[in-house]
Amino acid sequence: MLNVNLKKDRYKILESYNSNVYRVQDELGTCIYILKVCQNYETKRYKHQFKTEIDVLSKLNSFLAPSLVTCFEDEMAQYFVETYIPGMNAKQFMKRYKGFIKRYRLLLDILIVLQALHEIGYLYIDLKLENIIYYQNRFYLIDFNACIENHSRVAIMASKSNCAPELMNLHEKDVRCDIYALGSLVHELFGFWMMPIVFLCHQKQERRISHLSTFKTMIVLHMFIHILVVLSLCILSVFLILKSTSPKNVFDAYYYHHNIALFEKAYHESDQKDRLYTWVLNGWILDDVYQNEQASIFLMKEAISTSDATLIQYVYDRVSLKKGSKLETFVMMYLKPNANRVNRCMTLANEGNMLLKDKLDIYNQCLQIAIHEEFKISLTPVRTWLESVDESQLLKYTKEFEDLGCNYLEYLLLLRNKEGEIMEVPVVFVDHLKSNRWNDIYAFWRSL
Repeated sequence: MLNVNLKKDRYKILESYNSNVYRVQDELGTCIYILKVCQNYETKRYKHQFKTEIDVLSKLNSFLAPSLVTCFEDEMAQYFVETYIPGMNAKQFMKRYKGFIKRYRLLLDILIVLQALHEIGYLYIDLKLENIIYYQNRFYLIDFNACIENHSRVAIMASKSNCAPELMNLHEKDVRCDIYALGSLVHELFGFWMMPIVFLCHQKQERRISHLSTFKTMIVLHMFIHILVVLSLCILSVFLILKSTSPKNVFDAYYYHHNIALFEKAYHESDQKDRLYTWVLNGWILDDVYQNEQASIFLMKEAISTSDATLIQYVYDRVSLKKGSKLETFVMMYLKPNANRVNRCMTLANEGNMLLKDKLDIYNQCLQIAIHEEFKISLTPVRTWLESVDESQLLKYTKEFEDLGCNYLEYLLLLRNKEGEIMEVPVVFVDHLKSNRWNDIYAFWRSL
């Protein structure tokens, strides 16, 4: 365990991954980060790569990679703190996920990061599934400690499975090293289905694909061909099924005779595997179904149960349900949030007629998302609501009320840190919140 004074104990260690990498919590807030350490006794090469990773994270501008928060040192070591990306690594995820859509998603997401990395003059080198994290339906590239400068001539040994031959000698390294590793990644994801692309990625350096744009074009073309084949098979399967079934079955009565009352029954009688995806893909959900309130509720439950952001968004955009704050907040947990959606949730919560505890929960969820994603949102709905609500009613929900005060103040700290704005803390928080957590955050706020 690390035995140093982390900026006067600001960072509390939650988990040790190895002797140099830790998951930590900022004691001044609730944010979780990754802390990396370079002890003074480390080798010259290790220290060089440590500084390289700091340089990369400070320059890299990609939402699919961690960003540098701060760096500092003491008499024993150097440190830096980067944003923490939760989730599971792609190797674990791919063992569970047997479809092909997210495999293409992984490649396209990683290409975004590699393009940004190459633009700042670095090569990633050690590309493998273990260094990719799946979180909120996107794939993030982490661990930039093996990066080298583009066109450098140092000898490097990356992971054996994706090590380009020129890495082991003093020849010039360029983007083709990463393209070689991409070929290994493609082979691991798709096997023989992409052998032509793997073959072109694993050629000798002078004959290898030399541009990420070329590689991306080949992947996109392969994806479209794959989808066309799947669609063709689906169409053929549907044709054969329709041909072999009786015209008097439930599906025929629903689909061909527009008997919307039979929709749920026809849906439940269909194959359970990827059922909603299959119905959407084949256009079996009639427009009248989306206009029916009961059917809309059923479809939203089915979509949310899949945890697939694409399906949830697709159904959410089409159902005729009133888009209240509860539904907005619930759906937002599965989709990639944005500032507009968070603002909308808070406004709807302020205007809506719902239980006090529900409003507190919605405001807390919205503020936590805004803090984590560093969104700029309006706090007016919260302030307006606090001015109108009976304080004695708020005090009945001690935990939720305290969380709201702490989240509100943490967001003010974020605004002040990013834009230098000074905003007042609502009096209701100052008068009634007395917990240690609140006192620590409020004391820090007053000291600024």
